[in-house]
Amino acid sequence: MKSSADDIIRAVVDALEQRASARGETVRALGSVRDLVANDEAEIAVDYLINTVNAFRLALRQDEYDRLVSAAVRLDYADCLTDIDRQLLVPHSDDF
Repeated sequence: MKSSADDIIRAVVDALEQRASARGETVRALGSVRDLVANDEAEIAVDYLINTVNAFRLALRQDEYDRLVSAAVRLDYADCLTDIDRQLLVPHSDDF
């Protein structure tokens, strides 16, 4: 069974929150992304998540980005992903 777009977005938000927390940071905007998903606004959530990643300079693993692409395609909203700062994409690694 494939994950829904909502599940994918939540999983990426969870991973970003964990990494931010490990650095001693709290990024409240990630909670807003989760709220958008809960309120059936997944398209807006993807856009807001990309803006949050860029604004807070959050590293996004390539596999997380790939899952976001999958979710955005399911939502017919993939255009917003072109806005991500490519310097924030990192290989799958626990070392960052």
